[in-house]
Amino acid sequence: MNNKDEIKGFDAASRVVAAGKYLWLAGEKFYLKGVSYGPFAPNQQGESLPEPCRLKEDFAHIRELGGNTIRVYFPPPEWLLDEAMKSGLRVFIDVPWDKHRCFFEDWDAMARAREQVRSTAYNLGKHPGVIAISVANEFPANIVRFQGRRRVARFVSELIEIAKSEAPNCLTTFVNFPTTEFLEVDHCDFCCFNVYLHDEVAFGKYIDRLQLIAGDKPLILGEYGIDSQRAGEAEQAVMLGQHLMHGFSKGLAGSVIFSYTDDWFTGGHQIDDWFFGLTHVDRSEKIAARRVSEIWGKMPVKSLLSHDFPKVSVIICTYNGSATLRECLKALTEVNYPAFEIILVDDGSTEDIASIAADFPEVIYERLAHGGLSTARNAGLEMASGEIVAYTDDDCMVDKDWLYYMIKSLQSSKGEAIGGPNITPLTDSWVAKCVALSPGNPTHVMLDDQCAEHVPGCNMAFRRDTLLAVGGFDPQFWVAGDDVDICWRLLDENVSIGYAPGAMVWHHRRETIRAYKKQQSWYGRSEVMLHFKHPRRFGTFGHSKWRGIIYGNGLGMIKSQDCIYHGRFGNALFQSIYRQNYYGIQSLVLSLEWHCTAIFLLLLSVFYWPLVIISLLMETLTVSAAVSIAFRLPLSRDAPWWCRGLLGYLHVMQPIWRGSSRLIAWAVKKHLPNNLQSLFGDAPRLNQSQENSRHLAAKDDGEISKKNSSRLTAAQRSMHWTSEKGIGREQLLEQIFQIAKKIGWSGDFDNGWANWDAKLSGDWWHDIVICTATEELGWPERFTRAKYQLVPTKFNWLLSGCLLVWTLTAVITGHHWATCGGLASLCFYLFSAFISSRKCFRETEKILILSGVEATLEPYEIVAKN
Repeated sequence: MNNKDEIKGFDAASRVVAAGKYLWLAGEKFYLKGVSYGPFAPNQQGESLPEPCRLKEDFAHIRELGGNTIRVYFPPPEWLLDEAMKSGLRVFIDVPWDKHRCFFEDWDAMARAREQVRSTAYNLGKHPGVIAISVANEFPANIVRFQGRRRVARFVSELIEIAKSEAPNCLTTFVNFPTTEFLEVDHCDFCCFNVYLHDEVAFGKYIDRLQLIAGDKPLILGEYGIDSQRAGEAEQAVMLGQHLMHGFSKGLAGSVIFSYTDDWFTGGHQIDDWFFGLTHVDRSEKIAARRVSEIWGKMPVKSLLSHDFPKVSVIICTYNGSATLRECLKALTEVNYPAFEIILVDDGSTEDIASIAADFPEVIYERLAHGGLSTARNAGLEMASGEIVAYTDDDCMVDKDWLYYMIKSLQSSKGEAIGGPNITPLTDSWVAKCVALSPGNPTHVMLDDQCAEHVPGCNMAFRRDTLLAVGGFDPQFWVAGDDVDICWRLLDENVSIGYAPGAMVWHHRRETIRAYKKQQSWYGRSEVMLHFKHPRRFGTFGHSKWRGIIYGNGLGMIKSQDCIYHGRFGNALFQSIYRQNYYGIQSLVLSLEWHCTAIFLLLLSVFYWPLVIISLLMETLTVSAAVSIAFRLPLSRDAPWWCRGLLGYLHVMQPIWRGSSRLIAWAVKKHLPNNLQSLFGDAPRLNQSQENSRHLAAKDDGEISKKNSSRLTAAQRSMHWTSEKGIGREQLLEQIFQIAKKIGWSGDFDNGWANWDAKLSGDWWHDIVICTATEELGWPERFTRAKYQLVPTKFNWLLSGCLLVWTLTAVITGHHWATCGGLASLCFYLFSAFISSRKCFRETEKILILSGVEATLEPYEIVAKN
């Protein structure tokens, strides 16, 4: 599917529609190039417009400059719409009403607002010359604060619904501005802001912020401009040109310059001390008119490309993805970019991928044995000849300007990696659209308005040298998790990751519940691999801990905890909204842990029957939370009735599917490496003392403790080394890290916030933490100590707690068979924990001794020294 297919079903020949981050007309991207028009002193008919002859000349001039839209601040007469269509212009209409008053205190004011919106939409919204209707423009911040922002937002949403009901094919929005940035309204077709910022850098940063507020919707600037009386006409031309180019490169869907002319009549009088127009009152051009016309003429993207853009290698990895691969490759071949290659890596598919690739001779095709997603991505990386490597998936269709926005943003940020949004196609089934609104879909996580903590693998790009320098993708990630891993590794290397909101791809969601369940199960398994590799980035129950803010549609379980800076007395010009991920009660009651607790209480009800009621109440809360989320999520008006029920079901089941898969994968992976012995056979030739150390490693822990280890407590031991070559803990720790990596022993080796040096993931019962110290005995003689101790895992604590509760409850209630079962389970648990501790100590001692050998440290004989 290409961009034209994406908007089929609409009256595309005459109406502009919103899809993804852009507007479309007749299947082609429509970049809104607008100017505000009026209001003017009343003409002979009493309309706040010029005389018809002057209006026709103005429209012809606007069109000659390259504009395609005018914005008017009141419902115009129909003849104006007809003249606009004849001139090749569209009209963006504002609906005026008493929004500058406390309208909730006046029922008549609210009724007038509803009626004004309804009549405008009914009388004008169906005209093909109308591009959009704005139901409100710039609420005063103090009015919103006084009446309550959520209450105001609900009323604006009601007005938008009224407009849509009367003119369903007309775009509808409301126009906001920085003073009420926090006012967010549902059901807008696009996000629209009036922004006046002279500084180009500040302007660009605020566009980035607005793009995150807009989310998957198009972002349009409803007004921006420069006063030529104060800045001068030359400076006005320069600044408007910079703003136009900057906004375009930031992925705006369009903008409206305030204004076409200095002829401006408002408040009952002519304005004669502000001159924002591209033309003077007599319509003679200012310098800015030609500058704006020049830039408008360069749009769309293709005419803006230059030889300065680096070559890009686009890599697609596929495994049995023939259902969507053809449209993926077709979209890539239509990309507007001067120098790029397409590399298709077939990861051992059983489907006939080669025949599809043969239909695209410009595509470089490579078939591998099935080795997983990361292996395929690394193969594409090795084949790439471009300075930049960009990745997308076989179920994605890139926008034709994808690479322009991606590379432009990468260059302007001077970063090493970047990503962009992935949006559900409008042509996807309703099941897929419900899946898109459910949790667990790939999305971006932002540290701030410009820098990301994570960008999804279906839409990301890197400088090739940087990706090679960190070793590419980790081959252990067969299906998912590779994008999270590479982002975290880059951040650990102090490499910044940018975000390009204009670099959009259409991403098919899972078409069936079964496919969605399978996807979430794979994500759960990948989370376990990520947990073992990046343990400090995960919480108590294996959930990832993001430092940044998660964005996306399927965030019903994550409430955005808003913190708004209003300024003293609410007078801040930019009343910014700050967010944090807030996992509230709804997230808790939908979690797997919640269900497990309910089941445990149900089991305990054999001792005390009222626990059944508590268990049932817990599950009732789960259902209530899912229903609440399902009805809060923004489904379109034409969604079938069953979509809300499906959303509730998916919100209940997704944490269960993903959590249970994560738990099973953790249980399978939570074991000690068993290939330590093979490493000892690979050691280099050793001196006599090192041979003794190597020999010690092959013996049981009792002998080791006599020679090279001292027992501190039942759960803590230590080892000691000497060196006359200046070698100490630094070399020892590096060897521990390298050996653990070689044998696949997961752990945390870079936690700068911990009071230990390394943490090895043991088995179900214990983890091992290692702490080292080196004593300076007079250079180069050094004495190194390593203390290692067992730390009970969270599973250990949880299981022991449950067994104790069960046993004590059975004893108190006098259930003899349950008491026997609980005591037997406790005995088995204690025995298993004891065996676990012995094994953990033995394996840790082996790896420490081998690390000392590799670091060329001399083992310290405690008995001899004493």
